[in-house]
Amino acid sequence: MKGSPHGFVAMLILTLAEPAHGQNFFAGVAGGLHFADLRITIADPTVTDYETKARTLFGFGGFLGISVDEYLSVQLEPMYVAKGGILTQGAMPEVKIKTSQIDLPLLATLSIGEKVRPFLAAGPFASFILDASLSTELAGRVWEGDFQQVLKRTEYGVVFGAGVGFAMLNGSAFIECRYALGLTNCNKGGSFDLKSDNLEAGRFSTDPNDEIKTKGVLVMIGYQLPL
Repeated sequence: MKGSPHGFVAMLILTLAEPAHGQNFFAGVAGGLHFADLRITIADPTVTDYETKARTLFGFGGFLGISVDEYLSVQLEPMYVAKGGILTQGAMPEVKIKTSQIDLPLLATLSIGEKVRPFLAAGPFASFILDASLSTELAGRVWEGDFQQVLKRTEYGVVFGAGVGFAMLNGSAFIECRYALGLTNCNKGGSFDLKSDNLEAGRFSTDPNDEIKTKGVLVMIGYQLPL
């Protein structure tokens, strides 16, 4: 996907800042568990005995939105999300990858009902990688590396979700499950060192032709208030 991340953020802000008659602002917070996984494709055709598994991580943040009408709203949700996954290959020790990211989804939400409101949500997101680590266990020691050196700083993707809201006090609480699919190949290729305390296992590298894309299911609870 092409385009400036700064332009993407500007678009989100302008979307929420655009005044219109009949619109009501709301804000809130949300957080929960992130069942994070990776879609890894290794370019070397001789390497086939690998697969990925999900890691249970977390995500949390806030949101600001506009109710366009009784059923439709649009909201921007800055969130801190821990992403990653586990790579296994044959008899080799499993490799755990974890990234810390700021996600900026812009979601359109369609809801019905009054005190109980089921809803559907969908939209694009931009994400900015803050840091990334890789770890594996070998010979009774945990070896870690700075994986950020081989990753791009920005990724884009899409989000699909569903949930239900409940009127509570002056606002509403909600439960939501969403699926986020990264569309950007985050791997740019490069080298990193594996270390365990003062020991070094050497320098490793990723092939720039390999693909690393994120995916995950985020299960959240939250609360929102009208402004």
